[in-house]
Amino acid sequence: MKYEVKIIETTRITHNVVRLKIAKPSGFTYTLGQAIELTLKTPNFKKQFAPFTLVSNPKDRHLSLIIKIYPEHHGLTEGISKANTTDSLIITEAWDSYQYMGEGVFIAAGSGITPFIPMFRELNKKNGLKNHRLIYANRRSTDIILKDELTQLFKSEFFNILSKQQTSTYDYGRIDFAYLKSRIKEPNQQFYLCGPESFMNSVKKDLIKYGVKQTNIQTGN
Repeated sequence: MKYEVKIIETTRITHNVVRLKIAKPSGFTYTLGQAIELTLKTPNFKKQFAPFTLVSNPKDRHLSLIIKIYPEHHGLTEGISKANTTDSLIITEAWDSYQYMGEGVFIAAGSGITPFIPMFRELNKKNGLKNHRLIYANRRSTDIILKDELTQLFKSEFFNILSKQQTSTYDYGRIDFAYLKSRIKEPNQQFYLCGPESFMNSVKKDLIKYGVKQTNIQTGN
């Protein structure tokens, strides 16, 4: 089933990421970590559906998404970045993406952080994130999505690693076996991975090498 919804608000949160607030259709239901596919209701994009994770809470009266913009592609995300409250979207039913399975380590790259955001917020409301850790990879510090919120949530358990910028504040390089070994306390916990497919495959391989059970590694559906 598909729904036509209006855009309520578009807010830029980094130089290439926007928060999209849209109307919640009557009868639309979803759970934390689920995703939808959407497109702009225009002749240019009506067949260009793309998946995005919902970052709002199911109890909210609206739906929210965080979307990375790729202007060089001249495609859907660029169109979304230019959309306003007179525009409409077509969205699908929600489908499973990630499910919270217990305490552990979240490892994300770039916009791969988005499926985890509603989980973080809900966990913080309940018992906090004391026994959780976040490892977040980006090219530059300006690419870090919701940096202030994530810092407040994870405090000393928030580790940023940058691949294109060296600073005194963040780690530098890529998430490889040596880095994982230095940042993971022990392998017997849950691991949640999200990012480009090549990134997830590489990290998953290194986690298994480190001794993590494959059944304890979640990469979404």
